[in-house]
Amino acid sequence: MSCNESSDYPGGLTMPQTAEVLTDIHIVNGSLYNISNQPDSILKHGMGLYSDVFKLHHTDSATFRRSLLYYSQHPDVLYVIYEGVQRRLNKKLDSLKKIKAHLDAIKHKDPNFVADSIKAKKKADSLAAARAKHIQDSIMAANRKSADEAKKLQQFHNSIKFKNRKLIPVQ
Repeated sequence: MSCNESSDYPGGLTMPQTAEVLTDIHIVNGSLYNISNQPDSILKHGMGLYSDVFKLHHTDSATFRRSLLYYSQHPDVLYVIYEGVQRRLNKKLDSLKKIKAHLDAIKHKDPNFVADSIKAKKKADSLAAARAKHIQDSIMAANRKSADEAKKLQQFHNSIKFKNRKLIPVQ
Protein backbone atom coordinates (compact mmCIF):
# COMPACT_ATOMS: atom_id res chain seq x y z
CA MET A 1 0.00 0.00 0.00
CA SER A 2 2.79 2.46 0.88
CA CYS A 3 4.59 1.71 -2.38
CA ASN A 4 1.39 2.40 -4.24
CA GLU A 5 0.88 5.72 -2.42
CA SER A 6 4.41 6.91 -3.15
CA SER A 7 4.10 6.00 -6.81
CA ASP A 8 1.05 8.27 -7.27
CA TYR A 9 2.87 11.25 -5.76
CA PRO A 10 3.15 13.74 -8.63
CA GLY A 11 6.28 15.41 -7.32
CA GLY A 12 6.36 19.02 -6.30
CA LEU A 13 6.54 20.39 -2.79
CA THR A 14 7.48 18.31 0.21
CA MET A 15 5.32 18.39 3.32
CA PRO A 16 7.46 21.01 5.11
CA GLN A 17 7.65 23.16 1.98
CA THR A 18 3.88 22.94 1.59
CA ALA A 19 3.44 23.95 5.24
CA GLU A 20 5.72 26.98 4.74
CA VAL A 21 3.89 28.10 1.59
CA LEU A 22 0.47 27.57 3.21
CA THR A 23 1.58 29.59 6.23
CA ASP A 24 2.50 32.55 4.06
CA ILE A 25 -0.65 32.17 1.96
CA HIS A 26 -2.80 32.28 5.09
CA ILE A 27 -0.97 35.42 6.22
CA VAL A 28 -1.68 36.99 2.81
CA ASN A 29 -5.33 35.94 3.10
CA GLY A 30 -5.52 37.64 6.49
CA SER A 31 -3.97 40.82 5.16
CA LEU A 32 -6.42 40.87 2.24
CA TYR A 33 -9.27 40.71 4.71
CA ASN A 34 -8.49 44.33 5.65
CA ILE A 35 -8.70 45.57 2.05
CA SER A 36 -12.02 47.03 0.92
CA ASN A 37 -14.43 44.58 -0.65
CA GLN A 38 -14.36 46.04 -4.13
CA PRO A 39 -14.79 43.43 -6.87
CA ASP A 40 -11.25 43.68 -8.23
CA SER A 41 -9.40 44.38 -4.97
CA ILE A 42 -8.21 40.79 -4.58
CA LEU A 43 -7.06 40.69 -8.18
CA LYS A 44 -5.42 44.09 -7.82
CA HIS A 45 -3.65 43.46 -4.52
CA GLY A 46 -3.77 39.73 -3.90
CA MET A 47 -2.30 38.24 -7.04
CA GLY A 48 0.96 40.12 -6.61
CA LEU A 49 1.20 39.00 -2.99
CA TYR A 50 0.51 35.37 -3.87
CA SER A 51 3.12 35.43 -6.64
CA ASP A 52 5.59 36.95 -4.15
CA VAL A 53 4.93 34.02 -1.80
CA PHE A 54 5.65 31.55 -4.59
CA LYS A 55 8.84 33.40 -5.56
CA LEU A 56 9.95 33.46 -1.93
CA HIS A 57 9.62 29.69 -1.74
CA HIS A 58 11.11 29.06 -5.21
CA THR A 59 7.98 27.49 -6.62
CA ASP A 60 5.02 28.40 -8.79
CA SER A 61 1.25 28.22 -8.47
CA ALA A 62 0.95 25.10 -10.66
CA THR A 63 3.42 23.12 -8.53
CA PHE A 64 1.71 24.31 -5.37
CA ARG A 65 -1.76 23.36 -6.66
CA ARG A 66 -0.55 19.93 -7.79
CA SER A 67 1.01 19.30 -4.38
CA LEU A 68 -2.01 20.59 -2.49
CA LEU A 69 -4.34 18.44 -4.60
CA TYR A 70 -2.26 15.36 -3.80
CA TYR A 71 -2.14 16.15 -0.08
CA SER A 72 -5.86 16.93 0.04
CA GLN A 73 -6.51 13.43 -1.34
CA HIS A 74 -4.55 12.13 1.67
CA PRO A 75 -6.25 13.80 4.66
CA ASP A 76 -3.96 12.24 7.25
CA VAL A 77 -0.94 13.81 5.53
CA LEU A 78 -2.76 17.13 5.10
CA TYR A 79 -3.56 17.07 8.82
CA VAL A 80 0.15 16.77 9.64
CA ILE A 81 0.92 19.62 7.22
CA TYR A 82 -1.65 21.85 8.91
CA GLU A 83 -0.19 21.03 12.31
CA GLY A 84 3.05 22.49 10.92
CA VAL A 85 1.18 25.52 9.60
CA GLN A 86 -0.40 26.06 13.00
CA ARG A 87 3.01 25.80 14.75
CA ARG A 88 4.52 28.34 12.35
CA LEU A 89 1.61 30.76 12.75
CA ASN A 90 1.78 30.43 16.54
CA LYS A 91 5.53 31.21 16.49
CA LYS A 92 4.90 34.31 14.40
CA LEU A 93 2.05 35.35 16.66
CA ASP A 94 4.23 34.85 19.77
CA SER A 95 7.01 37.00 18.32
CA LEU A 96 4.47 39.72 17.45
CA LYS A 97 3.09 39.55 21.00
CA LYS A 98 6.62 39.97 22.40
CA ILE A 99 7.20 43.03 20.24
CA LYS A 100 3.83 44.49 21.23
CA ALA A 101 4.58 43.85 24.92
CA HIS A 102 7.94 45.58 24.53
CA LEU A 103 6.33 48.61 22.87
CA ASP A 104 3.63 48.71 25.55
CA ALA A 105 6.32 48.64 28.24
CA ILE A 106 8.05 51.58 26.59
CA LYS A 107 4.76 53.46 26.38
CA HIS A 108 4.04 52.85 30.06
CA LYS A 109 7.51 53.94 31.15
CA ASP A 110 7.29 57.18 29.21
CA PRO A 111 3.87 58.86 29.26
CA ASN A 112 5.10 61.20 26.50
CA PHE A 113 5.79 58.33 24.13
CA VAL A 114 4.83 60.54 21.19
CA ALA A 115 7.72 62.82 22.10
CA ASP A 116 10.06 59.92 21.38
CA SER A 117 9.09 60.12 17.75
CA ILE A 118 10.01 63.82 17.79
CA LYS A 119 13.37 62.97 19.36
CA ALA A 120 13.89 60.27 16.76
CA LYS A 121 13.07 62.79 14.02
CA LYS A 122 15.58 65.27 15.46
CA LYS A 123 18.19 62.52 15.65
CA ALA A 124 17.49 61.52 12.04
CA ASP A 125 17.75 65.17 10.99
CA SER A 126 21.07 65.53 12.81
CA LEU A 127 22.35 62.36 11.15
CA ALA A 128 21.29 63.70 7.77
CA ALA A 129 23.05 66.99 8.52
CA ALA A 130 26.18 65.12 9.58
CA ARG A 131 26.08 63.07 6.38
CA ALA A 132 25.65 66.24 4.31
CA LYS A 133 28.58 67.89 6.12
CA HIS A 134 30.70 64.78 5.57
CA ILE A 135 29.87 64.83 1.86
CA GLN A 136 30.63 68.54 1.67
CA ASP A 137 33.94 68.01 3.49
CA SER A 138 34.79 65.15 1.13
CA ILE A 139 34.09 67.36 -1.88
CA MET A 140 36.19 70.18 -0.44
CA ALA A 141 39.03 67.75 0.30
CA ALA A 142 38.85 66.41 -3.24
CA ASN A 143 38.88 69.96 -4.61
CA ARG A 144 41.88 70.84 -2.43
CA LYS A 145 43.65 67.71 -3.58
CA SER A 146 42.84 68.56 -7.20
CA ALA A 147 44.06 72.13 -6.65
CA ASP A 148 47.28 70.86 -5.05
CA GLU A 149 47.83 68.43 -7.92
CA ALA A 150 47.12 71.19 -10.45
CA LYS A 151 49.58 73.46 -8.65
CA LYS A 152 52.28 70.76 -8.67
CA LEU A 153 51.64 70.08 -12.34
CA GLN A 154 51.92 73.80 -13.11
CA GLN A 155 55.21 73.99 -11.18
CA PHE A 156 56.51 71.00 -13.10
CA HIS A 157 55.60 72.62 -16.43
CA ASN A 158 57.20 75.88 -15.35
CA SER A 159 60.41 74.08 -14.36
CA ILE A 160 60.56 72.38 -17.75
CA LYS A 161 60.09 75.73 -19.51
CA PHE A 162 62.82 77.26 -17.35
CA LYS A 163 65.24 74.40 -18.11
CA ASN A 164 64.45 74.60 -21.83
CA ARG A 165 65.34 78.29 -21.87
CA LYS A 166 68.86 77.51 -20.59
CA LEU A 167 69.50 74.85 -23.21
CA ILE A 168 71.43 75.94 -26.25
CA PRO A 169 70.26 74.41 -29.47
CA VAL A 170 72.80 72.14 -31.13
CA GLN A 171 73.90 73.19 -34.59
